[in-house]
Amino acid sequence: MTKHRRANSKRNNGKALALALALCVVLSGCAGRGQTPSNGSSPASGSVVAGSSIPQTGQEAMAYLEGSLRPYKKGVEFTLPEGWPGEDWNIQISGRAAMGEGGMSIHLMEKENAEKAWKAGQTYQIECAQGYLDLNLSACLYSDEEQELSVDLLALAQGQPQPQAPAAPESEPAESIPESASEQDMTQRVSATFPAYQEGRSEYNGEYYDQAPFTASFLVPQGWSLQEPEESDRVFDQGMNTQLLVCDGEGRTVGRIGYGLIETAEPGNEPEPGEEYKLVYCYLRTPSSCYWEDYRAVKKTAAGENAVATVYFGEGEPGYAAEERTAHGALAYDKELGVYVALRMEEDSPLNADQVETLAQSLTLAAVA
Repeated sequence: MTKHRRANSKRNNGKALALALALCVVLSGCAGRGQTPSNGSSPASGSVVAGSSIPQTGQEAMAYLEGSLRPYKKGVEFTLPEGWPGEDWNIQISGRAAMGEGGMSIHLMEKENAEKAWKAGQTYQIECAQGYLDLNLSACLYSDEEQELSVDLLALAQGQPQPQAPAAPESEPAESIPESASEQDMTQRVSATFPAYQEGRSEYNGEYYDQAPFTASFLVPQGWSLQEPEESDRVFDQGMNTQLLVCDGEGRTVGRIGYGLIETAEPGNEPEPGEEYKLVYCYLRTPSSCYWEDYRAVKKTAAGENAVATVYFGEGEPGYAAEERTAHGALAYDKELGVYVALRMEEDSPLNADQVETLAQSLTLAAVA
């Protein structure tokens, strides 16, 4: 089999997609945590924060956030202003961590951002240890999209000034660099709740349908959606159960997403470090008419990792050898939830390898409250 290798695509919005900073989790020695002062006041220092009243405008709220960003012994910390609840903020923390001879994309505090769980008045700390190649925070307000903030967290932790873009000569305006098609297309986030339905249930597979509900969200092109298949097609599939159809803007099926349960390793047969995925996706990797190979992790999370893979399958007429064909696949698992999701694109899907990797990196799993 030909193994497909792809370079990591990096989403680089010309407009510094803001977001408020951060908090995080541990990855390669970095961890984030939130602290709320006992007296209810903000512990942040700085002219913008200290003694300030509750911000009344988006501009004031973002200025408060920017003013609260500061290095501390182990990294960077910031405080969110009072009066601006979690649903107001879109805060993303991302970068790269060293891995072998290259790097791996990392995204911190995704659950907090996806669930809009940021807390007004709380201070968040981002511990920056060895292992990160870069780490950036972008923040914006849903209620005031003109207010944006972009911060190089590693530079701030080291006491370095934030880089300023040089002003372009008046006679030679700066030329904007267009985003790649894959980056500018993947702009809509869709979400599914699993188990998606109960059809296919039997006396032997109830654990799959009794699984505590969780959500899986990810980025797709504008106009795409998730739809339930016809009832006759809602069958039990141990590797990708309660599948939903991924449909393009014209309603055509371009992929499928389903979920599975993470198997427990037998004592003495635990997978080697870095090969946990072989147990997690054992039903997808079992040779059959459709199996997943060429696994490549593209993002680490606190409880698992996201990856891309190649889906191999064969179709042929009776009496003839099946022709091997391939399609792109995206995966993510969460050991705390005990589940994984697998998204298999159709062979003729319009998404290219870079777009599928963007989709895989955006996959976020969260328990239903």
